[in-house]
Amino acid sequence: MRVNACFRAILILVSSTIGVCSVSQESLAETSTFSDSITLTRSARDLPQTKKNTEVTYGKGPFAPGTHNLSLGVGQVFLLGSLSNHYENTIAPEVDYTYGVSDLFSFQSNFSYHSHSSGNLSIWNLAAGLRANLMYFDQLVPFASVGLGFFSPSYTLSNNATVSGLLFGMQLGGGIDLMISNQVFFGAQLIYNNMFESSKRASDGSSQSLGGAFASFMIHAGVTF
Repeated sequence: MRVNACFRAILILVSSTIGVCSVSQESLAETSTFSDSITLTRSARDLPQTKKNTEVTYGKGPFAPGTHNLSLGVGQVFLLGSLSNHYENTIAPEVDYTYGVSDLFSFQSNFSYHSHSSGNLSIWNLAAGLRANLMYFDQLVPFASVGLGFFSPSYTLSNNATVSGLLFGMQLGGGIDLMISNQVFFGAQLIYNNMFESSKRASDGSSQSLGGAFASFMIHAGVTF
């Protein structure tokens, strides 16, 4: 009798232990499934956001290394010094090309033509130099530039004689660009131009000193390719 009772007690203990283990395994499986579900859900939500942030911060957009950036601008040209005493300011177009060398530096060139006082003074210039992207703030890129180039002023003198020549000069500028998308940008810049003085012979045989300075304030829109 005692043996049967002991055997019966052992069977009950083993059955209870197996039941507890089974419940524990089911609970662990449910917990694991719930945990995996949470992990996968968070990853699926975080991945697009991470990808989006990566594209905005590090994506290939305007002025990035290896990009070509072409823009067309228009604005006011302000004559400075002695030029302002004889001729009027005017509105003129400008074409800019920039090649991205690195995140900080770019090669920049520009071409412009402007005519003042009914054509009594006209200037075209072609210059090239270095652009430095000072910082990246959201989609804004403030920059500074310096360059050298050629200027060709043409004057009509008071006695109706004309004089023109090819001069060397320099540019200093700065501005800010807004990166609208990876292919389009919009901005504004202020450029100071100094034409180095040189003596040229006018159509009446007199010797005239050419040169002077002017500044241009341009707004521009461009594309990246």
